[in-house]
Amino acid sequence: MSDDQDKSQQTEEASDKRLEDGRKKGQVPSSKEPSTAILFIVISLLVVTGIAAWWGEVLSRMMVFYLSGKAGLEATGKGVQALMIDVGADMAMVALPIIIPIVLLGVLVTVAVSGPVFTFETIKPKLEKISPMKGVKRLFSTKSLAEFIKSILKLVVIGSACGIVVSDLYPEMLQAALHDPSDIAALMVDGGIQIVTLAAVIFTFIALADVLYQRYEHMKSMRMSKKEVRNEHKEMEGDPQLKAKIRQVQMQQAQNRMMADVPKADVVITNPTRLAVALTYEPGGLGAPRVVAKGKGHIAAKIREIARENSIPLRENKPLARSLFKHVEVGDEIPEELFEAIAIILAEIFKIKQH
Repeated sequence: MSDDQDKSQQTEEASDKRLEDGRKKGQVPSSKEPSTAILFIVISLLVVTGIAAWWGEVLSRMMVFYLSGKAGLEATGKGVQALMIDVGADMAMVALPIIIPIVLLGVLVTVAVSGPVFTFETIKPKLEKISPMKGVKRLFSTKSLAEFIKSILKLVVIGSACGIVVSDLYPEMLQAALHDPSDIAALMVDGGIQIVTLAAVIFTFIALADVLYQRYEHMKSMRMSKKEVRNEHKEMEGDPQLKAKIRQVQMQQAQNRMMADVPKADVVITNPTRLAVALTYEPGGLGAPRVVAKGKGHIAAKIREIARENSIPLRENKPLARSLFKHVEVGDEIPEELFEAIAIILAEIFKIKQH
C-alpha cells in the first residue's frame, strides 16, 4: 500500500541529477528487441545477398576435405583431437568476419538506446533479490505482465507472417509434389527467405516501439515527489562544489556581457598593461561618464584588444586607472572627484572626433 502511495506522489519530472544518479546505479532504459532485430536483419541480408549460401558451401568443402582424409591425419585419439582443432580454427576464420560486425553493431545499438554505462551496482548481491516475497511481486508486476503480453504478441505476429508465406506457397508446393518434387526444396528455400526477411521487418518495428516504451517507462519510474524535489534543491544549494560551479558560470556570463559592452565605450583608460577601464559618456546628457567594462591581467588585455578592433582610443593614466578600477563598479557612474581628470581626456577625444 505504501509503495502505491509513493508512486502516486511522484508527479514531478525527474531532474538531471536524479537521472545521473540513476545512471550511476545502472538504472537506464534498456531493450532486448534491437538485438533480435539486428540478428534477423543480418541473417536476411546474408541470405538475400547469397553470402549465407557461399558460407554453407565453404563449410561443406571444409568438412569434405577433412573427413575424406585429404588432411593427412591419422584416425587416432591425437589425430581426432588435431582434426577438431583444425576444423574449429578454420570455421572461426570463416565465421568471425560475420560474427564480429554483428556483435559490434549490437553494442552500438545498446549504447544508442541506454547510453554508455559502466557500473557494478546491478550485479551487487542484494537481499531483496533472493527474497521470496519480492520475487513473487516481480513475477506479477506490471513490467512482467507487459513482457508476457509482448512475447505473446511477437509469437502471434511472427506466426501469422509464417502462415501467410506458407499459404501463398502451398499451391505451388502442391503442384510441385504432383509433377516435379525436386522443385519443393527450391520453394522451401524461397519461403525461408521470405519468412526471415519479413521477420527482420517486423522485429525492426517491434524494436522501435519497445525502445520508445522502455524510455517512457524509465522516465515514469524516475519521477519525483514534490518533497524529493525540495530536498534535492536543499542538498544542491549546500554543495560547495556546486556553489563554486554556479559562481564560476555567473562570473563568466557577467564577463561576457561586459565584453559585449566594450565596443560602446568612448575611451579606455589603461595602466598601461595591468589594468584597463572602459568609459562611455553622452555629451549633453544628464548623467556622468559611466564604466562599461574593467579588468586586470588577461581581461585587461582582452578589453584593449576589443578597443583596438573597434577604433576606441586608449589613454594611459596609471593613477586614474587604479582609482577607477578600485572604486567604481561596472555599470556605475564615476565619482565627482574624478570628473576633472576624465573630462580633460574626453574633451580631447571628442575634439579629435569632430575633426
